[in-house]
Amino acid sequence: MNGLGRVIRSGMARRRVQTLVIGLATMLAVTASVLGGSLLVSSQAPFEKAFDRQHGAQLTAQFDASRVTAAQLAHSSRALGVTDSSGPFPTVTIAPEFGGQSGAPLSVAGRATSDARVDNVAVTNGRWVDKPGEIVVSAGTGPGVRLGQKLDFPDLPGSPALTVVGLARSVSRTADAWVLPSQIAKLTPSGRIGGYQMLYRFTHADTSAQLTRDRAALTATLPAKSLTGARSWLGVKKIATRETALFVPFLVAFGVLGLVMSVLIVGNVVAGAVATGQRRIGILKAVGCTPGQVVGACAGQALLPAVAGAALGTAIGHLLAVPVLSETADAYGTAGLGVELWVDVAVIGGVLTVVALTACASAWRAGRLRTVDALAVGRMPAAGRRGRWTIGVIPAAGRGW
Repeated sequence: MNGLGRVIRSGMARRRVQTLVIGLATMLAVTASVLGGSLLVSSQAPFEKAFDRQHGAQLTAQFDASRVTAAQLAHSSRALGVTDSSGPFPTVTIAPEFGGQSGAPLSVAGRATSDARVDNVAVTNGRWVDKPGEIVVSAGTGPGVRLGQKLDFPDLPGSPALTVVGLARSVSRTADAWVLPSQIAKLTPSGRIGGYQMLYRFTHADTSAQLTRDRAALTATLPAKSLTGARSWLGVKKIATRETALFVPFLVAFGVLGLVMSVLIVGNVVAGAVATGQRRIGILKAVGCTPGQVVGACAGQALLPAVAGAALGTAIGHLLAVPVLSETADAYGTAGLGVELWVDVAVIGGVLTVVALTACASAWRAGRLRTVDALAVGRMPAAGRRGRWTIGVIPAAGRGW
């Protein structure tokens, strides 16, 4: 084993260029594969994955605060079929002004934290509100809203102004913006809370019929006509799927192309590097190495730089994946996309397997050559050079050789 290690080390030292090329090719292949694999994973059911990750609301219900109390709504979490709930959150719909121009009406909910048992709101930029006078706006509200911007409400008593401190995404699209619960009453003309929001999850909510039954069982526990509106997660899913239908094929194609090109590049580079070392294989056979030892030496000389390249490529792939997946999340209207651990494992294992198999196959073919034939490789002139030397020798022989 020590002898084989010395052979591998000496071979890498004598062939620094090939070693460097194998390492660089592996690094580029792993980087491209991490990006491609991550795009493929993120393109598979993006809404469903984000919905599960953020524990989205299967039913977003709006209630009239004059017909139902917060205590009654909290008690509705015990209705038949309800497995989890969040709320009640006070709500208001208001139209802000920013930059001297009137904006579209915003559905604002009062939430003390972004985390909840149902509908964890993901803050994509900035932070969550922690005092009155601040607001977090949905990242899908529009390109005109930015951190630090003032939203004015001149038509409300006291003409309040709110500072945008964060951008966030709710996979359930439960609101356009969020403030502290104590801020809601100050954003209404009457100074009183006019509505509440409740978020529910059910035992069975995969079809419209099941959600209709769940909604009926829920409203049966509450005062009549207190429910003013409701949104099903199936409707939100349909909208999200329609919006991302154009992005998915391109991202999938890019991911597959990156994986295929990585395999081809690594395979060709390793095969070429082993093929150029056939004369050294002949020397190894001449000193008594068996075909198995020859294969092991070639595989080791290819795998060592490949491992270093794979480690560096993984790190670079993660760095490059951050902005790419961020743009992908914006396109899908989701949040929290990242490189899955199993993608790293699959990419590194796959690339190193390609390197090992290619090196072993090329070395096995070369190792089966006769020692004399393997030693002759590299000493024989190329076809073009042989022709030129032959033309020069014939006239000399004619002059008296």
